[in-house]
Amino acid sequence: MRPRLRPNAFANRKPDREDARLLLRLLWENNFPRIWVPSPENRDLRQWLWHRHRMVQMCRRIMNQLQALAMSEGQRRKKKLWSTPGRAQLERLPLAPWASRRRKDLLELLDRMNQRSKN
Repeated sequence: MRPRLRPNAFANRKPDREDARLLLRLLWENNFPRIWVPSPENRDLRQWLWHRHRMVQMCRRIMNQLQALAMSEGQRRKKKLWSTPGRAQLERLPLAPWASRRRKDLLELLDRMNQRSKN
């Protein structure tokens, strides 16, 4: 025979009223905790970090697209694709007109992104 579980004594209690009482008491006693707001310098730093994160993501997407373009032509160079000889090989790949245009645009974007990250 399975033991019967005892009903939870607090099952019918709703904490909203207790929370409201606590908030009222803290306000009444002027003891309400201050809400932390980041300083302007901290907010600016967070914005810069978020921007940098997004730029790195964009750069990585561009590199992934170029890698896929090279792989579709049988080039499996992995990290070596980003070396000077790998880049030259990527630029020399014989591609269809649209793929060639895409490669050109992606390489220009990548160069622009890399130039911005150095500044």
